[in-house]
Parts: sequence; structure tokens; C-alpha cells
Amino acid sequence: MGALVFEPDWPLWAIVLISIVAASIAVLGAIRQPRGAPFRILALAALIALLANPQIRVTERTALDDIAIILTDESASQTLDGRDRITSEAADELEARLKNLGDVEVVRSSVSGDQETRLVEALRSSVSEKPRGRLGGVFVITDGQASDAARAADFSLDAPVHVLTTGRSGEVDRKITMINAPRYGIVRESVKFTFRVDDLGPDEKPLPNSGNAVVALRIDGHEILRDAVPVGSEVSFEAPLDRPGGLIVELEVEERPGELTTRNNIAVLPITAIRDRLRVLLISGEPHSGERVWRNLLKSDPAVDLVHFTILRPIEKGSPNELTSELALIPFPQDELFIDKLSEFDLLIFDRYTYRGVLNAYHFDNIARYVENGGAVLIAAGPEYTGVLSLAARRNLSFILPALPSGDAREGPYRPKLTEEGKRHPVTADLPEASFWGRWLRIIPVAMRSGRALMEGPGGAPLLILDHVGQGRVGLLLSDHVWLWARGFDGGGPHAELLRRISHWLMKEPELEEEQLSLRGVGPDLVISRRTMSDKPNEIELTDPNGQLSLVTLSPDGPGLFKATIENAARGLYRARDGELFAIGAVGLAAAPEFEDVVSDATKLAALGERTRGGAFPIRRGDSVALPAIRKVPADKGAYAGSGWAGLVARGASRTDSVNDSPLAPPALWLAILAIGIIGAWWIEGRRRRASKPNGAGKA
Repeated sequence: MGALVFEPDWPLWAIVLISIVAASIAVLGAIRQPRGAPFRILALAALIALLANPQIRVTERTALDDIAIILTDESASQTLDGRDRITSEAADELEARLKNLGDVEVVRSSVSGDQETRLVEALRSSVSEKPRGRLGGVFVITDGQASDAARAADFSLDAPVHVLTTGRSGEVDRKITMINAPRYGIVRESVKFTFRVDDLGPDEKPLPNSGNAVVALRIDGHEILRDAVPVGSEVSFEAPLDRPGGLIVELEVEERPGELTTRNNIAVLPITAIRDRLRVLLISGEPHSGERVWRNLLKSDPAVDLVHFTILRPIEKGSPNELTSELALIPFPQDELFIDKLSEFDLLIFDRYTYRGVLNAYHFDNIARYVENGGAVLIAAGPEYTGVLSLAARRNLSFILPALPSGDAREGPYRPKLTEEGKRHPVTADLPEASFWGRWLRIIPVAMRSGRALMEGPGGAPLLILDHVGQGRVGLLLSDHVWLWARGFDGGGPHAELLRRISHWLMKEPELEEEQLSLRGVGPDLVISRRTMSDKPNEIELTDPNGQLSLVTLSPDGPGLFKATIENAARGLYRARDGELFAIGAVGLAAAPEFEDVVSDATKLAALGERTRGGAFPIRRGDSVALPAIRKVPADKGAYAGSGWAGLVARGASRTDSVNDSPLAPPALWLAILAIGIIGAWWIEGRRRRASKPNGAGKA
């Protein structure tokens, strides 16, 4: 049956105005001539109908299927324990059941995530793309671990959302969580890390009677501590920081039998170890033009605590070599500096030092032990290095020196140059404008015994030698003319940067180490970088996030630099090792939220069912799928899920195919009715007037 609608050809205001005028006339006529009122009303109705143009509208519709959305979780945590297979089988079976209900259109969608699962966001997107008038329900097949689960409390929909979880009923997992970890520490001091080990069952409920678990603490790949700790309690470990720079701290708990994954059994923390103050002892000997170069450089560094002494006289007054002008106002504290407190200094610098009897054999023995135990000594030599009063002539110290004098100082201009090793070594590799350095005028000839010559003078004579001695380091600068660069002689040179790098290398600055290994993620790729003084590095032992070990060959990337790139590397934490060198890097997040919590948990998404009157159902029975019963329910039903069943709202939506309008009556009919009403009213009222006249009226 059609519906009555109006399609007036006149403006509405005109129809209203005409109707008011006509109605006023009809009412006035009805008061004066009541018998003609019905005909006037009939004429008025016909006039209004003629102007309003009533139509009978017939609409043809086609019934539409209800829409059911199946949203599958294809994130990384769903690959554990065969959940991806359960998800695929459940989605196929659910689609078949929904279609068997009849008049149901099934739409399948998915959400992925290697780092995290944005499931609620994907749910909003899937729902927004479909007409709400046809949406009967949403079925989410997931392990319940969603990084945006907190947003479920704000999700609203007038159709049920059913959560189908894929985890086993008795699954367990162990994880370690870093609770309190500093980002910075002081060298030679310990830092405290607070953590907790948890054993979790379904819905992340702690497992009872978990006992203890063994946790290992490693720094840069070297195990520092291993101890059993109670599960479920906060525990603290202390780690020593024995060198400055970036360190990688790892806490790893032993595997629990039957747990889902071990990827969350490790917590990694990068920490930067800094020196409270770099303590430098500068001993100046013979006066020279560049005497204040070292002092000015070290004093300008706010991180350096400088102690400076100049030794110009023998230890005892009355010595035959003593000059009155060289007498000191206070005695030199040689025992305090070189015996009691020498280990407190990070670097000892001798600037053109000449032996004057102030330091004795025992002091030099202690300096040698200081270096072998991890200390650093730099000798900035001049002509005094070749004489009998030279440090090289002190047998208690000379055995740690990388080179001994082989002749008198050579005078004459030359330009310092980098050696082949100097082009590789980070101390000198990228010093600016090496082709334009100014000339120096003196060099001390030596015979090298060890170490690396990074700079050279005329004829390839060593100019700068750096060497490892025991656990410490020794540097030898074989000219006292670095000050010429400071004064800008012949164009000058990078004196400040050179001296800074030398001193910081001696104090074991990590960025200046000649042997380095690093990993870093660049987009989806993993880049392995290696700095070395050798012509060809070893293959790198690389451990991927799944614990698989592989060997990686590096390619040259510049003097002393080698690199390899693994494209589209799996996301997660990687470890690399080359002998004693160790590095950790990550593609994406090092501790991805996706693997932080992995046990199946329906409680995190419980708000979806509460707000939409849907349900939550575990669908895994061992290695098979057990779906709830699926049924259609009316839209006004109080609940859309129950024990063992999940509902799909029957919307009964339809599509309009065509709309046909036909006049209720032709215009001629309305005109005829209008004429009949007017004529009828005229005839009745005229007849009444004629009947009311007396007989013979008008005769004489």
C-alpha cells in the first residue's frame, strides 16, 4: 500500500494565505447561511486539495543482509603456541556458521603488529566503514593482549562485540620487569637495579608456589652476578661501572618449563657511566714557549680537575746544580702525589720533564705500576728526552715507554702527516684540514719498540705514538712545537682537538677506542658497524631475537671502518660479538610491548562486551577449536550473549529500489467538486431567499 504525500505547485505561504481567505469566507457564510455551509466546506476542501496536489507514493524495497564482522588478531604474539593456526581455523568455521544463519554478509578484517597490537583502533576502523543500520555484530579472535586495551572503556556500539580468545586453558609464562633502573652512573661506583620476576597463568593471574628463579646480571655481555631470587617479589642487584661511556646492562631470568616464550625473560638497559671529575696531574719541567698550551687546554675543560706543578730545582737545598732563582717557596709533595694519591688521577702528563732528583726510583716504580693497573701517562717530549736526565733514561720507567731516543733533536721545518695507521685510528682519523697543517720546527728521533705511530715527521720519523701497557695506556708526543699551531704559525692546525683526543683516549673514552662494534636499527634494517686497525675484521657472531646464531661478513666502509646491512630484519633485540667486543641493538623497540605480556587474557577487553552486551569465550580445547553457538536475536533483546552462545542482531534493513508517485485524483475532479460546492451553496441559499419572499410582493 502506498503512502499519501503532497507535492504542491504553489509556494506554501500562498496556499496558506488562500486557505485562510477561503476559510474566512466559508465561516462568514456559514454564520449567515448555515444551510449552505456544507457546500462551502466542500468547495474549500476541493480548493485546498487542488493547490496541495496530493499523491499516492508507492516504494519498492529489497531486503538487505545483516553484516557480521570477523576481526582476526595477526600480531606477533599470536604466533606463539600455534595461536595463528587456531585463529585461522576459528575464523573459517565462524564464517561458515554465520552464513548458515541466512541473510548474513560476513566481512573479514585483520590487525597486525610486530611491536604492539592496536586492536581497539582496528575495531573502530572496521566498524566505521560499515553501515550501522545493517551491523549485526563483531567477532574478535585474539589472545586478548592489546596495547590500547584501556580505550575499550570508551568504545560504544549498538551491536554486540564478542571476544574469542585463542590461548590454552593452562598456559604459563615467566617474565622479568625492570622497576627502577638509573640511566647514568659514576665510574668506579655501583648502581642499583630493582626488578621483579613473575610467573603468570591465564588472564595474567600469578601462579602460586613459584619458588625461586635464577637471574643473571651481565654488563656488555660479561656476566657479573648470578643468583636465585624469589618469584613475585621486588629484588635489587648492584652492578659495578668500571669504565666510562655507554654500557649495556642485561638481566636475564632462567626459563620456566613449558612457558610460552623466553623473549620477555630478559630486560636490557643502556646506561651511561660518567666520571665525576677527570683528575689530571700535569708536571712541567724545562720552561719553553708552549709551556702553557697543556695548562690552558685542560683548564678550559669544565670536566677536568687539573693539578699542575712545575719542577725546576733538586729536592735538597745545597745541591750543586741548584740556582738561587730556582728555589721553590714550598716543598714539592712528591710522596703524596706519586705514592699516596697517584691512583686517584686519571692521567699523568709530563711536559718536557727533566730529572732533577725530585722523583726517585721508588716513585718511578709506582708510576709504572699505576700504568699497568689501568692508569695513563703522556710524555710531551722536547730536546731533554735525548739526554741522560730524560725519563727514557730512568730504567724503572723506561720499560713501559713505546720508544727510546735514538739521537739528538732534529731542527728544521716539516709538516706533520698522518701515517696509514693514523688514518684509521679515531684519535687522528678525521682531524680537519690535514693537507693544510702548518709546519713544526723540531722532532725527537726515536727507535720504536711497541705501540702505533699515528703521526710522522720528515722521512717517516714517528711523531705521535700511542700504546697499550697492561691495563693502562701510554702516549708519546715527540715534539714540543704543538704550540706553533696554537699561535697560528704557517696557518696553524687543530692543536686543541688533537690534544683533547690524545688525553681522552688515554683516559679510555669509548668513542675514541680503535676497536669498536655497534648495532643499530635504521628503519626496517639492521646495520652492523665495526672499527678496527686491522685490514680485515673477523666475521661477526650475530644472535637474532629468536636466539638463532649466524656469522656476518663485513664490507669496507672507509679507512678502518667496515659495515654490513641486514635488510628487513626481524624486529626485536640483536646481540653481536667479535672476540671481546660485544654490542646490542634493536630493530624497532628493544623491549616490544607485544612480547611483554603474552598469556591469553580476556579481562583486558572485557569492557567491550560490557558496553555492547556481547560476550567473551575461550575457543581453544587443546589443539582444536570450540566455538560458541551462533544465533540471531531481535534488536530489542536485553542481552546478545549467554552461556555457550553468541548473538547476531537481526536488523531487517532494506534498500529502496524505486519510488512512484500518482495523483490521488485528477485536477479536473477537484475542479468539479469545487464547482459543485459553489453551485450547491448558491442554489440552496438562493432557493431560501426566494422562499422567504411574501406572495404578491411587488404588485400595485
